[in-house]
Amino acid sequence: MEKNIVESIKNAIDNKELHAYYQPQFDAITGRIISAEALVRWIKQEGEVVPPFFFVPELEKTNAINDVDWFMLEEACKTISKQIAQGTAVPISVNFSRWHVTEDAFEDKLNRIVDGYNIPHNLIEIEITESALIDESEKIREWIDNVRKNGYSVAIDDFGSGLSSLQFVKDMPVDILKIDKSLLSQNCENEKERVVLESIFYFAHRLKMVTVAEGVETDEQL
Repeated sequence: MEKNIVESIKNAIDNKELHAYYQPQFDAITGRIISAEALVRWIKQEGEVVPPFFFVPELEKTNAINDVDWFMLEEACKTISKQIAQGTAVPISVNFSRWHVTEDAFEDKLNRIVDGYNIPHNLIEIEITESALIDESEKIREWIDNVRKNGYSVAIDDFGSGLSSLQFVKDMPVDILKIDKSLLSQNCENEKERVVLESIFYFAHRLKMVTVAEGVETDEQL
């Protein structure tokens, strides 16, 4: 990774150029907002917007992404704290990279930040991407167990975007399965696409997982 990307992100955090934007998640039946996902946005002081695909994949090559993840957790906690005061709080999910699996005292730092804002742990969802499950699955399973024992829910993000394996999902003690928007690419008008989606929903619900379909934008997809 180019060193200037890492240094630029550290400077962006110090200069308050990174922001959390929130993608709402709706109940498909009632239409109510029941949760949200925190998405990082880099807006430079002169107004230039740097797309996440420019810096996130580079940072994910090493544990440099961890600084962004912790920053986003703090931003989510600030937002939830305001929502609690207004009586409108919903859970917010925050992405955490695979590098956190081997981070020293991860749960202690997680609790310290969340408790510092007096946030109930069930209002924070920890997301880890599907691809991360393939590497060192035993360590990740233990990591997920420890996170859930501290009262947080855990989601598998981007399911279906890569080398999807029902075996990995079956063996992971997660609460939420987030279905990648690529599985809705045919606008759900293709019979095979509908069958695949229905099968995933059925599989996840039988394992008592909550399902989230990402990228729903049309009536057909809903």
